[in-house]
Amino acid sequence: MARRQSTREAKKLKDKWKAKQWYSIVAPGLFNRAKIGETLADDPSKLLGRTVEVTLQDLTGDFRMMHIKLKFKIVEHSTSEAFTKFLGHDLTSDFIRRQTRRKRTKMEGVFDLETKDGFKVRLKPMAMSDKRIQSSIQYAIRKKMKEIMDKAGEDHTFSELTSRVLTSERDRSLGSAILMGCKPIYPLRRVDIRKMEVLSYPENADDTPMDSAAPVPEEEPAEPVEAEKPEEAPEPVKEVAKEAPVEKETKAKPKKTVKAKKE
Repeated sequence: MARRQSTREAKKLKDKWKAKQWYSIVAPGLFNRAKIGETLADDPSKLLGRTVEVTLQDLTGDFRMMHIKLKFKIVEHSTSEAFTKFLGHDLTSDFIRRQTRRKRTKMEGVFDLETKDGFKVRLKPMAMSDKRIQSSIQYAIRKKMKEIMDKAGEDHTFSELTSRVLTSERDRSLGSAILMGCKPIYPLRRVDIRKMEVLSYPENADDTPMDSAAPVPEEEPAEPVEAEKPEEAPEPVKEVAKEAPVEKETKAKPKKTVKAKKE
């Protein structure tokens, strides 16, 4: 009897796996709707609420971004895809340990700000110095950090702020802006945004700013069509120019014949 029960249970388990379906997890428009991974579910409604973590290297292919972990949450689904929202990012623990050394000062802060389009975001920067510094200087640096981040939230949308936090370009990075802003107070060694959390989304929020790039290729083929029209105009002008000298030659021939008869 025990063997029969075990075989029945095994058949039930196999039937459950056959009922499940693979769904592709898609990143939001902020990350160009890249494919993050795949997940199984027998009912698509069970996908809602699941969280996925990937590194920024998986999306961009840049190995320098392997220490940045992105977190997404599934909020919608279709017949074969699961759509997500961006929840924030975090740095790996081994990267943070590599930055901390003896006789150095690590300064961290927690700042809440609101972007231009109504997103409420929490940023946690991490600043490192080459030497130990006094607590009064640390207080001045944190105060300067808050000023720079508040201004960044007022001047940028959520997508622009996220790109400044995650970019590796020094000219656009928010960490480099803090580094340059704190330079008159004390020359810091490095500044990173250790963690970013999205506290709340505005009503009817649309975090897909990349959709505006879709109509751009449609306008390009219209340009050569307009350029072909003015080329048709000079063709009849050339024909008229050829006919003009023919009329002059016909008039010149009877003049010579008249002079010959008078002689």
